[in-house]
Parts: sequence; structure tokens; C-alpha cells
Amino acid sequence: MIGNFLKGLLFGSIAGGLGGLLFAPKSGNETREELIRYLDDTTEATLEFNDSVKQLKDAVMVTRKTIEETIPVVTESFTKDLEAFKFQAQPRLARIKTQMEQLNQHITTIQAQSAEDTKQIENL
Repeated sequence: MIGNFLKGLLFGSIAGGLGGLLFAPKSGNETREELIRYLDDTTEATLEFNDSVKQLKDAVMVTRKTIEETIPVVTESFTKDLEAFKFQAQPRLARIKTQMEQLNQHITTIQAQSAEDTKQIENL
């Protein structure tokens, strides 16, 4: 069985090689030159691609380092700003709360007075 396979493989290789030689659209020299140009172009493109990947990798590493250095500084700055805002806002919020309580007392007083006035008008 393997012998038949090897005979078929040998016959197919010979037939394919002869067919390629007989029906090739270009001469062997032209085909070799075209293949060499193709390999040179492909090699150059691969080298350029590798350079681009290396540059991208370097840029990503620089960006990552910058981010790692920047995040703690920004976080600390935001924390300080938030603490300062809270420090400034707490007295203001206390004053607003006091004023709201006073307004609620005035509203309650006005409502009570209004109810009393309404009763007096009805009694007239």
C-alpha cells in the first residue's frame, strides 16, 4: 500500500514538473528573477513591519510608564481638592441647614397665623 502511494507520488511529481516546464508562461530566468524580487519585497515589508511593531511596543511602554507615574499624582491632587472642598462646604451646609430650619419655623408660624385669621373672619 505504501509502495503504491510512493509510486503515485513519484509519478505525480514528474507529471507536475513536466507540465510546469511545458506550460509555464515565462522562462526559468524570468520566473527566478520575479521570485527573487518577490522575496526581496516580502523580506523588506516584513522588516518594516517588525520595525513598526517594535516602535509601537516602545510607545506603549513609554505611555504605560507615564500613566503609572501620573496616576498617583492626579489621585493625590483630587484627594486634596476634595478635602479642601469638604472643609469649605461644611460651614456653608451648616448655615444652609440653620436657615432652612428658620424658614420652616416661619412657615409654621405663618400657617398657624393664617388659620387663626381664617377663624376670626369666619366668626364675623
